[in-house]
Amino acid sequence: MIAELEHRFDRVWTLTQNVDGLHHAAGSRNIIDIHGDVHWLVCTRCGHRWRVDNYARISIPPSCAECDALVRPEVVLFGEMLPFDRVKSLQEQLMRGFDAVFSIGTTSVFPYIAQPVIDARRRGALTVEINPGASEVSHIVDYRLRTGAAAAMEAVVRALDHA
Repeated sequence: MIAELEHRFDRVWTLTQNVDGLHHAAGSRNIIDIHGDVHWLVCTRCGHRWRVDNYARISIPPSCAECDALVRPEVVLFGEMLPFDRVKSLQEQLMRGFDAVFSIGTTSVFPYIAQPVIDARRRGALTVEINPGASEVSHIVDYRLRTGAAAAMEAVVRALDHA
């Protein structure tokens, strides 16, 4: 549904903590996968990186085709810095501002995940949370939908079809 919205509107961006690559697989293009993507491997020595769609074909332990050093998924592990390019992209989009920000299925415990909602609220933009449980931003959003992401986003797209 998010990919569908991206095709309908000029500027739809997805900020995700998920490392599963599902937003890419769904057809979204404007993605800030702030914690990385397990489908990308990176060499711990030379930095060579490549995409892997089937981990069953990877040697154990995985090694770099360029220098034979150990490789790892290109994801942020606990205690590591966020990737500079993704933080920069997030900051650029926040500086431009949004007409609406949807927080979908996250607890928003990381400040950089809550920030788009907080910024939108300060600017007077629409804020919506879709989450069966409470989060760090539940108390500041304009609308709080206590339901699952799939059902809520399908309803959003249907409502836009009839608007």
